[in-house]
Amino acid sequence: ELHAVLGRLASTQPLLGAYHSRLVEHAVKLPHERLELLLAWAYAEYCEHSIDRYDELIEFMLGALHAALPPNDRVWTKVLLSLPRLPPALMGLLRADVASAGGARLTLGLTTLRDLLLQRDGWRDGCAQLLLDACASDQPAVRSAAVRLVASVAAGEGVAQSADVAALATGIRAHATALMREGLRSSDEDDTSARMLLYLALCARSPPMLAPLLAGLAGATPEAAAAIQHRLPGLLLQLPVEAVADVLLARLRDEAGEPGQDAEAVSSQLLMLVLQTLSDRAAAEGGAMPRALVDEVLELLAAGAHPPGFVVPLLPSLTPPQLAPALHALLRLPPDEMREALALLLHAEPAVAPARQLLVELHTLDPAAVPLKALMDAIQSCMNERAVFTQVELVAALDAIVRLDPLPLLTMRTVIQALVHWPKAVDSIMGMLRHLLGCRVWELPKLWAGFLRCCQMAMPASADIYLAMPRDRLEAALAADAAVRDKLVAHARAHPGDIPQPALAALGIA
Repeated sequence: ELHAVLGRLASTQPLLGAYHSRLVEHAVKLPHERLELLLAWAYAEYCEHSIDRYDELIEFMLGALHAALPPNDRVWTKVLLSLPRLPPALMGLLRADVASAGGARLTLGLTTLRDLLLQRDGWRDGCAQLLLDACASDQPAVRSAAVRLVASVAAGEGVAQSADVAALATGIRAHATALMREGLRSSDEDDTSARMLLYLALCARSPPMLAPLLAGLAGATPEAAAAIQHRLPGLLLQLPVEAVADVLLARLRDEAGEPGQDAEAVSSQLLMLVLQTLSDRAAAEGGAMPRALVDEVLELLAAGAHPPGFVVPLLPSLTPPQLAPALHALLRLPPDEMREALALLLHAEPAVAPARQLLVELHTLDPAAVPLKALMDAIQSCMNERAVFTQVELVAALDAIVRLDPLPLLTMRTVIQALVHWPKAVDSIMGMLRHLLGCRVWELPKLWAGFLRCCQMAMPASADIYLAMPRDRLEAALAADAAVRDKLVAHARAHPGDIPQPALAALGIA
């Protein structure tokens, strides 16, 4: 009651006279204990005097209180929320607090603005504008702190939901979107980063906001693209994987078939970055990218809707059924990139598929549907990975290949390479040639020539295979290669009881 009496008495005194000065000085010495005195006085002034007198007095009172309080004292906020009216000049104090280089004063200034924004309707627009201006401050400490606070308000964190709060969040998102679009057009990387900060913070709390950002990448300047490339991975690591995958797929569908979609396009590079970040995250977490994402990206690549390089981030997450469509895209990469991608696939942990299956899959690809030279290079690259394709693994792969029906076009080329690089595998390879002979390989002209070449290289180990050929085929082979004929004649004379009669006739020995 004493505070109420003193407050009413003070309201009868001349404005800012000696009594007012002494009473304000007395109150701010112990502001926590004498807060009620200040408020009682303010309410008495508000009820009994003009707005002009009230505003002038409260401006003086708040200036003295602001100067006396520690920079982190929440009494300041409590006073502002409790006064019957806030003078317009207060905005200058609030602006000065937010402009602080950092520390407790900045924190108190921002949180005070937030509380006024949410609890004092008449100050909502002004406080919102101050906070949004702070989000674009040229002082990094101010900008970062303001962005964190504004993003939390927009997300409704710690705030009672209401129509006003929803409208406020909508306004914040609209402002951030406008800044983001300006940033994408900026030719200054630092400027782009500053303008993007609020939008990225909102994305972290609302994954669907990633969609407009990805949609705007097509018109981004190189400087803006560089800024986004620096910040985007950090954002993606904060978001649920499934949410990012949904947004990314929607964007990939939208861009499918748009003109200018090549590997050098800014949007392609950044969409590739999103894919790579998801892949890296899956690897770090010991998992795989969402199956639906991998399936649909492979479908888009098969349709030629995006650069083939988009397949690379998918490789560690492939399942065996996805291997063939992935290889179709991989074979359209430049040679060096293709070899690197194959190495990634072969050394993936856990393995996407056994190494032998990869070699088999490559042989089953339709040579008319993929670049033939790339296919041959890919097979050779796999065989060059000696740490993976040991002799045992290679023989197992070749054995599976020669049993395919129809027989792949490049079968004999691969068998010949195996014979060159793994000569100790000759016995296993001879078994494969016997199997092929039993399958009437001579009826496949493109493969028969390679079969004969392999037999020629393997002599004398292949002598029995020559001698098991139909007579007309053996005669044609001997007519084409006198050296082989001489070796077979010598072999037949050394083993006269083991040679089939048609072969002896073909050799002219019968």
